[in-house]
Amino acid sequence: MSFLVVMSLAASVSLAQDFDFEAVAVGGIAGETLILSSQGTNVTFTGPGLEIRDFGSLFGNAGHVLSSTFDAGPITVDFSQAVQSVSFENLINGRYDGEVDYINGWAYDANNNLVDSVSASAADFITLSGAGIVRVVWQEANSGEGFVVDNVSFTIPAPATIALVGLGGLVARRRRA
Repeated sequence: MSFLVVMSLAASVSLAQDFDFEAVAVGGIAGETLILSSQGTNVTFTGPGLEIRDFGSLFGNAGHVLSSTFDAGPITVDFSQAVQSVSFENLINGRYDGEVDYINGWAYDANNNLVDSVSASAADFITLSGAGIVRVVWQEANSGEGFVVDNVSFTIPAPATIALVGLGGLVARRRRA
């Protein structure tokens, strides 16, 4: 019984990671590629005319945001290891002015299979989730309009999961002895 409890706990353990782009200098991104790293996971953002903009107090003190000079995107995000979910804050959602961005998103696994998709507008956070996500593509649904990406969050399985499974095995074995 203890083994099953530990196994169910192990299945739910994960780590959330966030990027808010505040540490990245304002301006164009050289080579249209931005690589950030957290807890051993490299996250690569690519897109035409990729840039960091300072929204300052314009949108609720958002600060630095990721955008595309060509506004309509797409912005592609590649992960060095599989993640369970990816979300970002949609700042242009009608909350601060009348403009609302309609954003499409697609999540793919390592075999290029579609894992999840979303089409959202006035959502604060736009989320894609599913097993084994290694690439996400976000694009403005209305050509010629722009969107910005802020507070990107992704969830990865925790290394502790393996340790918990091993611990569960030891507990189960010890109880039998």
